[in-house]
Parts: sequence; structure tokens; C-alpha cells
Amino acid sequence: MLENPAITTHNGPNDAYEVLNEGGTANIILICEHASNHIPPEYNNLGLDESFLHEHIAWDIGMEQLTRQLSDRLNAPAIIAAFSRLLIDPNREADHATLIPPTSDNITIPGNQMLSPQEITRRRDKFYHAFHDRTDHLVKRRIKAGSVPLICGMHSFTPHMNGQTRPWQAGMLWNKDPRLAKALIHSLKARGYTVGDNQPYSGRELFYTMNRHGAYHGTPHVTIEIRQDEVNSPDGINLWTDILAEDLLKINQSNQMRSLKKF
Repeated sequence: MLENPAITTHNGPNDAYEVLNEGGTANIILICEHASNHIPPEYNNLGLDESFLHEHIAWDIGMEQLTRQLSDRLNAPAIIAAFSRLLIDPNREADHATLIPPTSDNITIPGNQMLSPQEITRRRDKFYHAFHDRTDHLVKRRIKAGSVPLICGMHSFTPHMNGQTRPWQAGMLWNKDPRLAKALIHSLKARGYTVGDNQPYSGRELFYTMNRHGAYHGTPHVTIEIRQDEVNSPDGINLWTDILAEDLLKINQSNQMRSLKKF
């Protein structure tokens, strides 16, 4: 199993994010909104038994480690959220009904019930806006310097959901701009992988981070989803680091990835 602490801790400059390799020279930016299962002590685990924080409802298992390794391998800047999506979900619009989820996978979140407007605003400001404002800075700085970076959202998904087995080892999510998603689907299928095209989720639905930090600027962008049993061990994370590093570097050489284009 993955050799990580049961509950992540955060040593970064604040409670919202950690920036990795900001000066990295790769024309790729990695964004991992669901990297952490950390809930600050004042929230008392949102009233949940600590065992729930080990589960997929609290974070995307394996993706913090994969993002760190991929950032290092590619020499690419990355940003990871330092808080659990149970506290507030960065991959939602600021007024979305599940921005602060009252339930997740049929589990009630006691600390998210009947919140005051003041508490919702506090979480938005301290965590959600802080994370996205820093991500804005990271992306805009690259574009201003004349780059067209590939923007990659890093996520993982459960092998089973609602009684259904998910056959895809990975999925590429996109909304209007198919460039990066289709290129990764092609490269992974050529390796023999079963890859979902807007599966197991659709980029036409939950795609806020990529819409804001990719589509808004016209950069090639994609949400990369890896099935959790593929990345729940050091060996699996190492393998996907190798695969994604090789494929992203190759794709980044394509002429169609070198222009800002709004679809």
C-alpha cells in the first residue's frame, strides 16, 4: 500500500496551497486540487471519525505523490491544495451546491451542516480563493512570458462506484478544447491501456479548475484521472510518473499545443 501518513500535514506558507518547483522550465503546469486530506485542527475533523479521512471522500488517493514526482521529473511547476475537499472543494464554482459538501458518497459531514454565511465566506477566502488566486498567478506569469503551457489537473477515481465496476485505468476529461485530452488518450491507448474519453466523469460537468485556468486563457488543458488501484503503491506511482512524463514531453512538441486557442 501507499507509504504515506494517515493524515497529511502541511508545512507550506499557509493553509491553502503549496507551490512546487515554481522556477521549473518545462512548459507544463500541474494542478492538484484534491491532494490532501488535511483538515485544520479547529474544524475537529468536521465531526467525522478519522477513518473517513483515509477514504476517497477526503482526497484523491495517490495524487499528491504522483504530482510531486512528476513535477520533479519534468522540471515543471505545480500547485497542490493543502486542505481536504471536504472542507471546501476547489473544483467547484464558488456558488456550486456542493462547494462545501453536506454529504459525500452517502456519508453525512456533520461539520458542513447549516453553515452560516460568515463561515462559508471564511472558508472561501482562506482556502478556495487563496488557492485559485495563487494558481492564477502561476499560469498568468507563464503566459505573460510568452509560453503556452499545458495545464494538467491531477485526479484519481475509485475502481467501483454505485455498484458499478469502472474498467478504465485512466480517463481524460475535457470540455470544449480536446487537444490535450485526445493526445493523451491516443498515447495511452497505444501503450495498451483502457482509457476513458470523458469517463468516469465528464469535463462538460465538473471542470471548474480547468475552465478557469486553462480554457479562459486558451491554453491546452486536461483533467487527468487515474484509477486509484493504479496509484495506491510506490510502484504504481513510479510507473505513472514514467508514463506521463514521457507522453507529456512528447505531446508538448506538437505544433497544435503551441498556440492559445479558445474553442
